[in-house]
Amino acid sequence: MLTLHHLKYLLRPRIVGLRAVILVCLMLISSALQATPFRIGLATWSGYPESVRGFKAGLANAGFIEGLDVTFIAGEQGADVKLQTRVAETFRNEGVDLVYSLTTPGTTVMKEVLPSSTPIVFSIVTYPADSGLIESFEYSGNNLVGTSNYVPIRHYLYLLKLIYPQVNRIAIFHRKGEANSQIQSANLLRLFRREGIEVVEFKPENLQQLKRLAEQVVGQVDAFMTTTDTLIQAGGEQILIELSLEHGIPVLSSNKKGIEQGASFGPVADFYTLGYMAGQKAALILRDGTAPTKLESEIQNPPLFLVNRNTINHLGIPLSPEALRNVTWTDE
Repeated sequence: MLTLHHLKYLLRPRIVGLRAVILVCLMLISSALQATPFRIGLATWSGYPESVRGFKAGLANAGFIEGLDVTFIAGEQGADVKLQTRVAETFRNEGVDLVYSLTTPGTTVMKEVLPSSTPIVFSIVTYPADSGLIESFEYSGNNLVGTSNYVPIRHYLYLLKLIYPQVNRIAIFHRKGEANSQIQSANLLRLFRREGIEVVEFKPENLQQLKRLAEQVVGQVDAFMTTTDTLIQAGGEQILIELSLEHGIPVLSSNKKGIEQGASFGPVADFYTLGYMAGQKAALILRDGTAPTKLESEIQNPPLFLVNRNTINHLGIPLSPEALRNVTWTDE
């Protein structure tokens, strides 16, 4: 006679086997979910390959292997708000896990278009708080955090007096209406005037205006100065470099690439370093689930006191022993 006890005994292997199958299936599903790489949108404005390279290196150092743990969706490059709006909309529709965004105007677009649930890690944003992207370096108050290419203005005055102390009148160039360079220029203007240096401020809207304005003050100023500005970085600095070399006017630069291309000297942030720092922040957000509000935005400290050796020699500017001890050459 088959009793209930016998029935349980006969069915037990099947029950145990079914449990094992279910357990294996759950483990496979979990493994598959864990193996799905994070997707990061790259909103790079007009390019900045060194920044992107540093960002990826920061992630790699934190254990994120490209293609296995993380994949990148590169947005179309172009210094155009409408174009970057379409890039942001693509990222939103793709449901990316995080966006790496560059420059103030580019990051402003990402912030406006992407949902507040999407973390945005920015870089090459000079004044992230003053431009309204975050509340402060210590607390963003939103889904943004990142690294700034801001260099405290005291470094500009220090380097200028160290290398070219005879300057009495300087021309500062920045794009009209661009928030970060407007703030930078205003702060520098006050600092230089306090030190007895006369400042001529120019706000061109395009490269043609910049060239025309610069040509007008050749022979009337002792130095040109560039800002951390998208117009300057998109050809404006090169125009000033050409005039500098032709007419013997030093360029105090805010951009590492500009100095590498021929601007005279400047205290600058390194885009690779800033990108690396941003990549480490992205790793904390993706791996540990850390909210951007729990992280702090940062600057590079100290900056590079970078000097173009060929340009300095071409202009015939001698360097003091103190300057030689404190600067980095572009060809090192």
